[in-house]
Amino acid sequence: MPLLNTTAAENAAGRVVFSSASLSQSLDSLMNATYFSDEHFASPSGESAMPGFPSTFVPQYSDSVYTARIAELNSRTRFELTYNKYVKGFIRVYAVDKRLATAKILGLREVYFPLFEEALAIYGVPPEMKYLAIVESALNPTAVSRAGARGLWQFMYGTGKMYGLESSAFIEDRFDPRKASMAAARHLRDLYDRYGDWFLALAAYNSGSGNVNRAIRRSRGGKDYWAIWRYLPAETRGYVPAFIAVNYIMNYHQEHNLLPLRPGYLYQDIEKISIMRPLSFERISAAVGISAEDLRFLNPQYTHGIIPSSDGSPHELRLPGTHAAAFAAVETQLYDSPVLPAADSSAVATSTPVDDSLMVSLVAVPPRLLSHKVRRGETLASVARSYATTTERLTELNGLNRSTTLFSGQVLRVEKVSGGGLLVKKGAVVKYHRVRRGETLGQIARKYKVSIARLASWNRLKGKKVIYSGQRLRVSAP
Repeated sequence: MPLLNTTAAENAAGRVVFSSASLSQSLDSLMNATYFSDEHFASPSGESAMPGFPSTFVPQYSDSVYTARIAELNSRTRFELTYNKYVKGFIRVYAVDKRLATAKILGLREVYFPLFEEALAIYGVPPEMKYLAIVESALNPTAVSRAGARGLWQFMYGTGKMYGLESSAFIEDRFDPRKASMAAARHLRDLYDRYGDWFLALAAYNSGSGNVNRAIRRSRGGKDYWAIWRYLPAETRGYVPAFIAVNYIMNYHQEHNLLPLRPGYLYQDIEKISIMRPLSFERISAAVGISAEDLRFLNPQYTHGIIPSSDGSPHELRLPGTHAAAFAAVETQLYDSPVLPAADSSAVATSTPVDDSLMVSLVAVPPRLLSHKVRRGETLASVARSYATTTERLTELNGLNRSTTLFSGQVLRVEKVSGGGLLVKKGAVVKYHRVRRGETLGQIARKYKVSIARLASWNRLKGKKVIYSGQRLRVSAP
């Protein structure tokens, strides 16, 4: 289920329609997300992508030009690419209406496409399927839909679990670009093996095999996407045209005078390191000189900034090549005295990660999963309160949405946190605050009696100083 359906318009029957209008609204929303903030990308160069075009010129072409270009793309793919008014509407969004978003997506493809292509090749999926992730998430690895789908490939909890993606207190594999890409490639291959058509596989990826099977029956045995198009859910009828439009714009962006805005780290600059014991982003940041924000950008699967490795279960850390050697030089010392922030606390004390002589011990125990049988009259909110968690976390763990009505006897997965969530150490302490929904930087500054400027400095907040729900902010000096 694509992230982009979260702001979709509705058709007369009240069903969600994945339209060019809904895509435009969704890209607007993404541009306000921290992940897409301008500070993560190079500034526009002022150059033109096409000789003779002014840098601000926005080219548009006739239907015959679009038809010819898509026919050329079709001649070298296993998909049946075609041009129609729906495809044209999506092309306009990417090439005209939301050019800044498209420029950032063009830059992000240099981070993620090599990884996608590797996973797709392993499972024999056409390389053009990498464009699906743009339709799904606009290449935001931490994208979350209203229905609870997560990551670049927008896996729901149940489907992710089926393909080996872990969702726990400290790890969200759906946010892991490599693991999620491998799972998506396997899932798409399985769907193709079932239907024998890549567009039908796309339709099933979006709406589920049940809807595709139903559409095939209603079309009296239609064997391809276009034969069953009218019988598919409204959202899915716009899904493949959007995929064709993305395929087009990624190949003809220069003709539309679009240049990539590149993020700070590109795929070829990154090294993968096996972490053998628990480590926090803050400690790695202090030891090797990379910001915690950059670590989150490269390793979004560690939702609390903790890598919960053990000798028998190592986890992967992605670091820029320039910092990988520095990490190797201090790795042993980092393991000797780990500094781990608490997993679930509004304001917790943790050590300042600058002095290896400080001894630190972890009092908090990571949350463990339990089962809860719903009683008559219980709601998501009441169950969440019982376990000191949030409705968002409950819906995530159980593949639900916030409007779900619980029924008596239903079994839910819940988390129980043991311990007080405090870290005890000898020496100075730094307090941290977990941002709640609706909180502002000013409110947090007043609560901890510090200035907004100091908060911004401690947490490397720049520009508009945007904060987001769930973010961990330092709120005191050591």
